[in-house]
Amino acid sequence: MRLLILDENYPHLENLMGDVFVHVRAKQYAQLHEVKVFSFFHRPGQICYENIFIEQFADVQTLVAAIKIFKPDKILIHFYHAWMLENVIKIIKVPVIIWVHGYEALGWYRRLFNYTWYSPVLLNYIYNNTIQQYHFSRLIHYANKTKNVRFVFVSDWMRKITEWDSFSKIHQYDIIPNPIDIDLFKYRVKDGELRKKILLLRSFSSYKYANDISADAIMKLSKRNYFKEFSFTIIGDGQLFESIIKPLKAYPNIKITKGAVQQTNIPEIHKEHGIFLCPTRQDAQGVSMCEAMSSGLVPVTSFSTAIPEFVTNNVSGILTRSSNQIADAIEDLFEHPDKFKKLSLKAAESINELCNIFNVTNSELLIIES
Repeated sequence: MRLLILDENYPHLENLMGDVFVHVRAKQYAQLHEVKVFSFFHRPGQICYENIFIEQFADVQTLVAAIKIFKPDKILIHFYHAWMLENVIKIIKVPVIIWVHGYEALGWYRRLFNYTWYSPVLLNYIYNNTIQQYHFSRLIHYANKTKNVRFVFVSDWMRKITEWDSFSKIHQYDIIPNPIDIDLFKYRVKDGELRKKILLLRSFSSYKYANDISADAIMKLSKRNYFKEFSFTIIGDGQLFESIIKPLKAYPNIKITKGAVQQTNIPEIHKEHGIFLCPTRQDAQGVSMCEAMSSGLVPVTSFSTAIPEFVTNNVSGILTRSSNQIADAIEDLFEHPDKFKKLSLKAAESINELCNIFNVTNSELLIIES
């Protein structure tokens, strides 16, 4: 089959923090089918990244023309945009599968943590999001009516919120998590000493990643007796990086690196750490968290949104509600190395069961090939 993936933020060597979870899928599909990626609103050109061919388009018109030339059997869309219904789905009359990750479906009131009240930026976001929500509701209505569009949600939380925010009931959907490459993120038995080594590897592009809460938890932990026993590695980039990291630069046991890491290099970083610090204000899954769990790191995360579908508290990780609870969780793991080792093993086992790349892509291929 000819499979066309549409994704605005597809990763490549100059965009390592793009939608890596889409690329992971594409590589699996390409073992059985012809796969092309069309990325849009970028400088026109062609890129080959790990044997996946990516074509970039500056505007919708040239994108649509290229789709007609390619003649796909199925169109696979990640992060739906409002213009796609009239310009792609209704014109290119082939079955469409749309993965819903959050941005495209959530009401503006669910991301107020990113904005200051009454700012022009917030008002502009509300305006654009309202238009997006209207068009997403139209898409659902079209999908229910024609049965030419199927939705995939990475978590049940995402499905419920999408239906609530769009005032709709979706008829054709599947719940399949983002895949985790368990061969790349291979479980290694964690020595108890690694409970002292804490990794924060996140984007700093939005407050949804809650890196400010992580920083506050580290500051609280710095006042406790065991703090000097720990070492922290913080890696990331984004517009919030400098402001969030600034108060942590004074501590000699915190190593800070600004920048992105290629996915194939992340397992080596995982190998050197035991705890993955990843609270969140909003996540449809938490892919970087699941990758770390697959490697055997114990996630210290949030009792929030879809996270409890992937982490069972005190079984495969620790769920928290505040920076104080994060500090308590890290201290508890320090004091109980046996608990740390049990959670590490269970974290890897649970992700292998839930998000194993082979099971996930097989489930997706069943839908794609049907």
